[in-house]
Amino acid sequence: MALFQKRSMEDWAEESSRSEVALARAKRRWLYGSLLGIVFMLLALCMVLLNTRQYVVAGTSMEPTLMAGDVVRYIGFAPVHAGDIVIFDAGDVYGLVVKRVVGLPGDTVEITVDGHLLLNGTLQDESNRLFDPLENSGMGEITVEPGTLFVLGDNRANSIDSRDARIGLIPRESVRGVVTRVVRSPASK
Repeated sequence: MALFQKRSMEDWAEESSRSEVALARAKRRWLYGSLLGIVFMLLALCMVLLNTRQYVVAGTSMEPTLMAGDVVRYIGFAPVHAGDIVIFDAGDVYGLVVKRVVGLPGDTVEITVDGHLLLNGTLQDESNRLFDPLENSGMGEITVEPGTLFVLGDNRANSIDSRDARIGLIPRESVRGVVTRVVRSPASK
């Protein structure tokens, strides 16, 4: 058996033609994949832009985190976690309201007489809140019901939130979105 086979020009041409076809297929796949990726990225960007809303903060219930006049941007399809600041519909009396989520379904929430938050029996670090100088912020333990959230304002003394029967536990479906960005108003700088 010979180490090298003689090959005709037709064999070389056929092999060259097969590699050119394979290369053309690979280029087409890469091009289609790239175009598909770009289309998906553009669709995702459109979804985010169309679902991003803004809200102007009114009142002092979220001080010092949010000041009156600050503009917050929120996304409507983001999942809600404890600690998130959300915009929700509080009905005809209050309209859209901004508060911090502190309790999720199944959590137990309690606020001590001196205003400290206990979540599932554990004292929470709340460096983002203003203390209530009159110590009127206390609340007995409650369990957050399925499909609802417990929300609080960071300025507990000046906040109508889940502690108040007018707001109470808020239905998850009333949440319009999770705040993703804050633009400070010139007055609050």
